[in-house]
Amino acid sequence: MILGYLGFVLHGHIPWCKKSGTWPAGEEWLFEAMLETYIPTLNILRELKEKGIKTALTINITPILAEMLSDEYMKQRFSEYMESIIFRARNDIIRFENHPERKKIAEYHLSNFEKVLDTYYHNYYGDILGSFKWLQEEGMIELITCGATHGFLPLMESDSGIFSQIQLAVDTYKKYFNRDPKGIWLPECAYRPQKYKDGKIRESIDYWLNNSGIQYFFVDSHGILDAELLEKKNKIGLNTNFGYVLETGVCVFGRNINTSRQVWDAEIGYPGDGWYREFHKKDHESGLHYWRITDKNIENEKKELYNTKEAQQQIEVHANHFISSINSELENFKNIFNIEGIVLSPYDFELYGHWWMEGIQWLKKIFELIYYDEKLEIITISEYISKYKDQFSVIRMGESSWGEGGHFQVWKNPEHGWIWPYINASIKELEMILETNPNPQNWEDRILKQIARELILMEGSDWPFLIYTKQAKEYANQRFHHHHQRFNKLIWAAKNFNEKNHISLQELEEIESIDSCFEDINIDYFRKIG
Repeated sequence: MILGYLGFVLHGHIPWCKKSGTWPAGEEWLFEAMLETYIPTLNILRELKEKGIKTALTINITPILAEMLSDEYMKQRFSEYMESIIFRARNDIIRFENHPERKKIAEYHLSNFEKVLDTYYHNYYGDILGSFKWLQEEGMIELITCGATHGFLPLMESDSGIFSQIQLAVDTYKKYFNRDPKGIWLPECAYRPQKYKDGKIRESIDYWLNNSGIQYFFVDSHGILDAELLEKKNKIGLNTNFGYVLETGVCVFGRNINTSRQVWDAEIGYPGDGWYREFHKKDHESGLHYWRITDKNIENEKKELYNTKEAQQQIEVHANHFISSINSELENFKNIFNIEGIVLSPYDFELYGHWWMEGIQWLKKIFELIYYDEKLEIITISEYISKYKDQFSVIRMGESSWGEGGHFQVWKNPEHGWIWPYINASIKELEMILETNPNPQNWEDRILKQIARELILMEGSDWPFLIYTKQAKEYANQRFHHHHQRFNKLIWAAKNFNEKNHISLQELEEIESIDSCFEDINIDYFRKIG
């Protein structure tokens, strides 16, 4: 007898970084994620499929990430990166000839690197997106979308800013996966209801999702728990272990707090276990990882060497504990409400494999345990909706977001609040330019499309987030200003296309070669609405 379902959601996102630095910030963000997360995930999903184990995993690949994964320049740069890291691992094996423990770890790294590169070429033919598409067609996963460049939608003052991010996301999904997306991961899980401003109605975020054919999205737990019940269709009330419908007809689900803590919480989360690999300490020469966490409270100099056998044992322990927690949560829910609930477990995709190296094997173990568990089933969100939507209550939600404070504080605060006047003024400036160019041709169209690209790249929520966390503060600051400067250069040209000295063909080509995303971008999405 099924107690309920696990809805496991992975949010894959890397900001556009082509030709914009390499390390510690820039292109290597993508290459590390390909090496440590995306390709290893394809490998375990492929292995599980061959065993007849259905995973029903929900994966978001943001449109801007999809654009990088399909970019031939970035594919070639990934090959060069892999050649470099394999060379470093081989050198370490020689270097540690008289240090058996370190040599064994170096051999372990080399084996992993070579397997990833081999499967990338021989199993997936260098086409990561096509491989995820195949897994979706085989019923192993459900792919969803996100805002085009992960723009923080609620703080955009013009509706064209919201519409362009969402509709461009739908177009990009259809381009790569040959179907319409059913779900979306709202950037930073940021939601805003309908509101009045300057005597005008600003439609809710879900209005725009519904407008573009999106059927469901997610919010952090308080988005559901603080909502207003408008129409009760069950005895559940407000609970993150069930789905809800908004007035637009779009479904919404909230993150389950208890089980998420098992992974996210800095104190009790599995990734912080002492036997797992230490992410923050690297070999001074090769840059490879040789240490385990040991103890989160001791300095790097006292970290002990990594032990693959002990780490594997912890994977088993933590996977069993997670399944036990899910079953307990669902059993309590069913005992109280007599219905099969869903535990929504959403995480950043890159946590698995990159930040938490053992996370990929942990995922594999989770899928295997669920397959043999008669009480629990993993399910895609759209499958759960098809089963239970008639019983979803109608709610009205307030503002909410992912991150500290839960109400936009991370993306708009005194330290980087200056970003939003730039973004909102730029959105309106492009609207005005497009009003005077109803039917652009050739050169004009080319410039306007690049203006649109610079605008959406400027809008990415990564820049204020990185400034806030200080992880790559200067890089984020520079990237934002680079896109804004290119936007201004191109806008100046668009104000008078006849003035050929405003921008040369060479200058335009150089900008296009760096910010080459969304080749078929539709500039009509950026026109003023209403």
